[in-house]
Amino acid sequence: MKKALKRIYVAGWTNFKRNGFLSFGTTGVMVLVLLLFAGLMALNFIATQIVAGLQSKVDISVYFKIDASEDEISRVKQDLEGLEPVQSVVYVSRDKALEDFKARHAGDALIQDSLAELAENPLQASLNVKAKTSGQYAAIVGFLEGNKLRSLMEKINFYENEEVIKRVEGISGGLQNWGFVATMVLAAIAVLVTFNTVRLTIYSQRQEIEIMQLVGGSNWQIKAPYLVEGGAYGMFAALIASAVFYPAAYFVSPKIETLMPGLGLFGYFVSNVHEFIPLLFFVGILLGVVSSAVAIRRFLKI
Repeated sequence: MKKALKRIYVAGWTNFKRNGFLSFGTTGVMVLVLLLFAGLMALNFIATQIVAGLQSKVDISVYFKIDASEDEISRVKQDLEGLEPVQSVVYVSRDKALEDFKARHAGDALIQDSLAELAENPLQASLNVKAKTSGQYAAIVGFLEGNKLRSLMEKINFYENEEVIKRVEGISGGLQNWGFVATMVLAAIAVLVTFNTVRLTIYSQRQEIEIMQLVGGSNWQIKAPYLVEGGAYGMFAALIASAVFYPAAYFVSPKIETLMPGLGLFGYFVSNVHEFIPLLFFVGILLGVVSSAVAIRRFLKI
C-alpha cells in the first residue's frame, strides 16, 4: 500500500512539473482566488470591528426642557433604572453640562467669551442611558416615548445613532456580497483552468494510460495521480497566497489603525494563523481536486 501510494504521489508530482507554464498559470489563477478569499475575510473582520465599536459607543441621550425640575427628571431616571434591559443611567445636570462644554472648548477664546456674555445657562439637563445589548435600545426608546413625563423631554437622540449603524452595516454587507460574488467568479475560472490543464495532461498521456491498463494497472492507480496533480496546484497556490497576504497585512495594518485606532488587522490574522492557514490550504486543495475529478470523469474513460 505504501509503495502504491508513493508511486501515485510521484506520478502526480511528475505531471505537475511536466506541464511547466500551464502549471504556473493554473497556480497563479488559484493564488488570485485565495487572495481574494483572504481579502474578503479581512474585510469581514474590519466591518465587524467597526460596527461593534459603533455599537459600544451608542447610548440614548434624553434632553429635557429648561423648565423641567430635577424631581421630575429623577422620576424618569428611576423609571428607567427599573427596566430590565437598562444597564446604567447617568444624570447630567445643566451646570455639569456647561462645565463639560467649557472644558471641551477650553482653547477656544471665542466660545468662552460668548458663554461669559450669556445671562443664563443655555444647556439642557440630560440622561445618558446604556442598554445591556444593542438590540434592546428600541425597547427603551419605546418606553420613553410612552412615558407620562414625555412632554418634558425635548429630544431623544438615539435615532441618529441608529441610522449611522444601519448605514455602516448596509455598506459592509454590500461589500461582503460583492466580494463573495467576485470570489465565486474567480473560483469558477480557477476550476475551468485546472480542468483544462488536467484534460491536456490526460490527452498527452493517453498512450501511457493504455499501457498501464494492459499491464493490469487498476483504475485507482491510473486516476489518482491526476487528483494529486490538482491538489498540488491548490497546495502551492495556498503557500504563495499566504506568503503574499501576511506581508501585505503587515504593511496595511498600521494605515488602517491610523484611521481606526485599536483595529489590529495583522495581529488578528497572526493570532488566528492556526485556523487561517489550514483554511487557505483546504480551499486551495479542494478547488484543485474537484477540478481534477471533473476532468477525470469527463475525459478519462477506463
